Amino acid sequence: MFMQRGKRLLVMAAVAVALPFSLPAVATAAAGPIELAVVPGTNETSVTAIGDRGQLIGESCSNAPHSHSCVAVKWDKAGRVSQLGTLPGGFAAAKAVNASGVIAGASNSRAVRWSQDGSITQLPAPPGGSTTEANGISSTGVIVGTGSTSDSRRRGLRWDSAGNVSVLAAPPLEGNYYASAITRDGRFIAGQLYAADGSIRVLRWDATGAVTVLGPEGQLSWFADLNASGEIVGRTMINDRYAAVKWTADGTMIELGWTNSYATDVLAINGFGVSVGSGYVDAAGTYAAVRWAADGTMTRLSADIAGSAEDIDARDRVVGASAGKATLWDANGERTDLGTLPGGGFSRAQLIGLDGTIAGGAVAAGGGWHAVYWPAR
Repeated sequence: MFMQRGKRLLVMAAVAVALPFSLPAVATAAAGPIELAVVPGTNETSVTAIGDRGQLIGESCSNAPHSHSCVAVKWDKAGRVSQLGTLPGGFAAAKAVNASGVIAGASNSRAVRWSQDGSITQLPAPPGGSTTEANGISSTGVIVGTGSTSDSRRRGLRWDSAGNVSVLAAPPLEGNYYASAITRDGRFIAGQLYAADGSIRVLRWDATGAVTVLGPEGQLSWFADLNASGEIVGRTMINDRYAAVKWTADGTMIELGWTNSYATDVLAINGFGVSVGSGYVDAAGTYAAVRWAADGTMTRLSADIAGSAEDIDARDRVVGASAGKATLWDANGERTDLGTLPGGGFSRAQLIGLDGTIAGGAVAAGGGWHAVYWPAR
């Protein structure tokens, strides 16, 4: 998900401002979402990741006026919830799940792995290190994350399938760095550098372990998503505004197109280099759902202006929200209203899995945000 190394300069390929709008067909209706169960004693839930076979993981939280606590959970296809175990102390967060159902995350400031049966294993810290967390997992069980080393600095970490830890190669700039994601095949790892000079840069490690720094020198850039080809999407500062960008496999930075000088944001990219996000329409903060082709050309998805696009699959299907309701757009831009919970109001689709399972959240009849899903179609 990133690149720029040493003195290597990234070429900005800005997309022209005058870009075509493509308004979607009239929305169709779909069956409403299936509510995912909460753990007893909690009242709000959210999905954090979908596995390749539709496995759902997330958190179930208790929100009270003066307290907030969450537990890591997984759900089965019927929406039934299982609480994941913790290390002594009681806190856990599930961050990623692979096709085999192995889950990576953290418990009590330690990186952990949950096996298919739910049993928990603490992953080791580097020699002299202490706090760690796991953020991503490959199909073969390789896990990436971050942790402190003996010098008390934060470093990107990699655990092999046996649980052995190694520190990812350091970028040439001083600072703390993190690993955020890994491709299914494990060839690329992406993360973030918070440099000592005050800049924020995106990082990409390749199959040899070599690291590349991405983003304009001295600027602020943030990682969003990584695909199997090593392409990365994220956000960077361009002319004092937040701009959605893509870094291609060779490190070239492309500004993703928009229609005005307001900020854009990109959240996801598929294997064909097509990405999705949103762009601000006006100074009042109204934003529209957007899909960008591999070359950065924009298509606006939300015909009624207000909308957001949050994930995309290999069939160019996009999920997000439009007019306050969870929405699915097909490859032609036709919009399907995914509905809300009975008696509720707002809903949002946030993730679409490899098998077509969609997950998100909705306001329940009694209030509170509840995790929901739509079975693969």
